Amino acid sequence: MAEGSKDPDQMLSARQAGNILGVSGKTVIRLMETGAFPGYKIGAAWKFRRGDIETYLASRRYYPRQGEEL
Repeated sequence: MAEGSKDPDQMLSARQAGNILGVSGKTVIRLMETGAFPGYKIGAAWKFRRGDIETYLASRRYYPRQGEEL
């Protein structure tokens, strides 16, 4: 797969996952520890499936009700 791949099974580092979410790698690990999405411990590094990160991001999307102001 190419580096810019959108394959949901692509494994990402905490830093790469953080880039998608707009947070630091440490925050990605804290979110995983609270059960927001699964992580995989491979040696000393944490890895995350792109699909899990994108699903989490989509679940945080806010849709205001019609007529509701932000």
